[in-house]
Amino acid sequence: MAKAPPRIPVVKLIVWCLIIGFLLAMFNATPEGVYAWLGDTGRAIFQWLWDFGQSIGPYVLMGAMLVLPIWGVMFLWTWFTKR
Repeated sequence: MAKAPPRIPVVKLIVWCLIIGFLLAMFNATPEGVYAWLGDTGRAIFQWLWDFGQSIGPYVLMGAMLVLPIWGVMFLWTWFTKR
């Protein structure tokens, strides 16, 4: 028996888009303004993540210099003892 194709609620999506569009229009939002805000927000989030990585990165690398060799020895030890 063949599966029925998935239902796509096109009417629901159109109604939700219309409602959200009316709400945004009440606040004088335009599509261009929303796109610009999303672009600025995306750039701000990326910049914050980049700065955070720049400040915490050296500490992660310094810890990895100690943790990874210990983990590797423990991994190999358990691997050899289970064989």
